[in-house]
Amino acid sequence: MPTVAHRLGPGSLMIGATGTEKEFAVQTTKTTLTPSVDSEDDINTLDGGTLGGDETETWELTGTIHQSYDANSLLKYCFDNRYSKTKQALPFKFVPLDEGTQEWSGVIKLRALDIGGDVKKQNTSDFSFPLVGEPTLGTHA
Repeated sequence: MPTVAHRLGPGSLMIGATGTEKEFAVQTTKTTLTPSVDSEDDINTLDGGTLGGDETETWELTGTIHQSYDANSLLKYCFDNRYSKTKQALPFKFVPLDEGTQEWSGVIKLRALDIGGDVKKQNTSDFSFPLVGEPTLGTHA
């Protein structure tokens, strides 16, 4: 029996240490946990065989938020907690669907986001936060 395709959301995207985490879902219009694989070429050996090239897998948490400029904005949170300033990677939890059972978690390097854009428009900022290691798949309660 085929699996039913789900729509993303309503869900949750929490970033930060316990007690100081920030809910990103409130202004997020797109969220993706993206793997990337870098493959080295295979190596030919004298006996005519081949050794497989190494592969390195990396992950990123990406998406888009609507900008706001208030004291509790996601723009300010990202700026204040960016990895280049704090040198601290932050935990995250991504729940694609509250009614589902999947919860992805891990540790990311937060980056500052674009600020501003077109006048008299609701501007957005794309984010791309590299993971430290790989994500963990758990069960959402």
